[in-house]
Amino acid sequence: MTALTGFFKDSESSLGVFYPKHYIIATFQTFASTSEAALQLRKAGFHENDVLAIPGSEILDFFVEFRSHAGLWTDLMTVLSRSFGTEQVFMDNDVENARAGAGFLAVRCMDESDSAKIRSLAVPFQPIAMHWYRDYGVESLV
Repeated sequence: MTALTGFFKDSESSLGVFYPKHYIIATFQTFASTSEAALQLRKAGFHENDVLAIPGSEILDFFVEFRSHAGLWTDLMTVLSRSFGTEQVFMDNDVENARAGAGFLAVRCMDESDSAKIRSLAVPFQPIAMHWYRDYGVESLV
């Protein structure tokens, strides 16, 4: 079990594909810069339970755990998502970055105001990628 297990307050999947609705997932070159960004968000007033810095090794463990609950429907949706260049492609990139030592930041984000604030606080730490999983689509923030 990883720190991510149980972290997401809303569903962490949609049609079997990893989709942490109402969260921003940011990827950083190192776990150190991830931790600094998380600290900055907490100092700015984001609640401790809504901000999580995750080392790449835990992301890999989480995705293994996530996939262990997959079935045929998940396999089909994964192929479709990958072919459309949507959520599964982000997950594939996350796995690649995690293997290279990247760190990940998960932050609960319910509205445009929080999105703008999270982005402005995280960008100085040079995220590789930053995606906001909204109700009906993913928005890239960098």
